[in-house]
Amino acid sequence: MSLQKGQKLKLDSGTVAADLAVRCTVKAPFHIDVSCFGLDANGKLSDDAYMVFYNQAASPREEIRLLADVPDSQFMLRLPALPAQIDKLVFAAAIDPAHSQTMRELGSLEFRLGEHVFALSGADFSGEKAIMVAELYRKDGDWRLGVNGQGFNGGLDALLVHFGGALAPAAAATAPAPAPAPARVSLEKRFEQKAPQLVSLAKIAGVSLAKNKLERVRAKVAFVIDASGSMKQQYERGQVQEVVNRVFPLGVHFDDDEALETWAFGNKSKQLSNVTFGNFKDYVTQEAGGWFQWMMDVQSNTNNEPVVIRQVIEHFSGLAPPEADADNKGFFGLKKVFPKGFAPAITARAPVFVLFISDGGVSENSEIQFLIRWASTLPIFWQFIGIGGSGYGALAKLDELSKRHIDNANFFAVDDLRQISEAELYDRMMKEFPMWLKEARARNMIVDYEV
Repeated sequence: MSLQKGQKLKLDSGTVAADLAVRCTVKAPFHIDVSCFGLDANGKLSDDAYMVFYNQAASPREEIRLLADVPDSQFMLRLPALPAQIDKLVFAAAIDPAHSQTMRELGSLEFRLGEHVFALSGADFSGEKAIMVAELYRKDGDWRLGVNGQGFNGGLDALLVHFGGALAPAAAATAPAPAPAPARVSLEKRFEQKAPQLVSLAKIAGVSLAKNKLERVRAKVAFVIDASGSMKQQYERGQVQEVVNRVFPLGVHFDDDEALETWAFGNKSKQLSNVTFGNFKDYVTQEAGGWFQWMMDVQSNTNNEPVVIRQVIEHFSGLAPPEADADNKGFFGLKKVFPKGFAPAITARAPVFVLFISDGGVSENSEIQFLIRWASTLPIFWQFIGIGGSGYGALAKLDELSKRHIDNANFFAVDDLRQISEAELYDRMMKEFPMWLKEARARNMIVDYEV
């Protein structure tokens, strides 16, 4: 059903009760951000936690959630879960301040809620930098949809003033140090030019990088993917490709080569081609014959984390870890690994950030512990991520792993990636990496990791 400017209609109770998807499809020669403002009965943004945009991808209880790994701007809504003080949701589109263009140069913008479609084009505007596209609002106990397409000359700033959020831009401008800004803009621009469908992810990653003071850090990024048989459904459902999409912006930021060096593992390990701008989109289904071929190549009947951990260590350090025999591991792995006067095994070099995906079923616990201990002398940080599985064994107990030269690993698990916002995922990925960088540098294990 096509809607006309100014039209309003009541949503039926069945539509309101279900999870709603609002999609904004924009065609323009520049990037446009789409945001959702949760307003009170006075039309004001009385709680800035209900402004959902690239910098804050979900409301407190995820009643409003911006999906970042889809081509269009898509919001998932749970209207019955919204607090009573949220009376209206306004969807607005704004041109990135880095651009000089106006909405006159807009190709088209299509707002879609179920069967309801509202379309705009550049012919509807002149010098505006932002548009209030549509709104969902409460009236007489019902939720209603209204579309208006009202433009604002001042862009996002004008919208914030209009909704009573005038102080927010000033706080955002003064809080960060001036230096980080170019790095984040650079990341966004690279994705805008080469992978526009991931611009939202790049923005969210940039915010997390700034928050963790990683904007200037340069590192190699390794991506290790579980290709055991228990992962089959996650590959089929596209969840592993979602992980690739979310991790890729970190590879682009940290590594000047704009690439993720990638491995798949089962009983064996296989190094794949790097994830790049040229192949990320269909990486899981196309690279080296696709995920099903990976499973055959690595013998997917079992998990063998040590085999890929060894390969990654040797690839980046040039050193082959010794076999984890009784002399190396000691009784239950408790033998003192680093004698008095111990020094790092290799010359200091640029850091390596390993993102290691597993769905559990870990059995080689002693050897994993041995290898992580042994690798604690190297400029490699291991971020293990459990996805949709169980039985993570030694991976889940890395914080308790003693006898290391430096704390070089972290672990967290997520039952379903769709249940966690992109902002939270990036924050958790980078929670301990900054602390490791600081300590590794103090021990002369890494050099020249900032630009």
